[in-house]
Amino acid sequence: MRPVIRRKVNKTVDAIASHFFEHFTLVVATDEASQRECYKTRHQVYCEEMGFEPVRQSGLETDEFDDYALSCYIKHKATGDCAGTIRLVMPVHPGQLLPLEQNCPQAIRFDEHSPQRYPRHSICEVSRLAIPKRFRRRQSDSKLSPVTGKHSKKNLVNQHASRSFPYLSMALYFFAASICLIRDVENVYVMMEPKLARSMRLLGISFQQLGNEVDYHGSRAAYQLSPAEFMQQISPALRRFQRKIMVELDGVPEFGHALSNYHNRTAQVKKQQQKRRRAA
Repeated sequence: MRPVIRRKVNKTVDAIASHFFEHFTLVVATDEASQRECYKTRHQVYCEEMGFEPVRQSGLETDEFDDYALSCYIKHKATGDCAGTIRLVMPVHPGQLLPLEQNCPQAIRFDEHSPQRYPRHSICEVSRLAIPKRFRRRQSDSKLSPVTGKHSKKNLVNQHASRSFPYLSMALYFFAASICLIRDVENVYVMMEPKLARSMRLLGISFQQLGNEVDYHGSRAAYQLSPAEFMQQISPALRRFQRKIMVELDGVPEFGHALSNYHNRTAQVKKQQQKRRRAA
């Protein structure tokens, strides 16, 4: 990316981050009420709007992976409504699979990239990203898919920061990545449309594609990402946005101690990097 474009992107991201935290807050679904809010939003998008899953009488979209998943959502401050949700499937025991392992194992071409190579506690799959229609229309995500967050062809960000920006989708992914960092998750998997991966790459976020596209809620491919590398490759503006997310997580009792440990680990890594640079 050319320097002039990079400056424009950083300026746009800073403005969007300020707007985002003025109008929205982040919620970790640690109680039944907030979990139901996520499941209800998923049902609205996946079942009612997109028809990817059958409509449920309960009005809640859930599956077996929710038993060992953590759901999160973006809350609109003015109305209290859910503006978007995402979940992190985090297995602990050998018998607990990731959704892609069960539903589309053929999406991963080589065994060396298989989640089976890693301890269960060190992997995660980010899935069920869903943004309700009215928030897609009201916010700059209006040109995006409700599930994948991708732009339509006419509105794909084509190297210019002035185009519409998927900040609700971006915030959800950054929310998930931040939790993975705090929880010491080393390898994150996600099924997404290659077009979305290319859009994220324009922001300096590179996902590693693991195989060919498969038919899973539309055309998707499996991607892998290291949360630590993810934070190293993002721009200064996106890093500032991520730090604000960390501040929000600091207020969640479940993450307070873990967040302190994360900051200590980060400080230790920086000291080691400085020592290596001085030694060189």
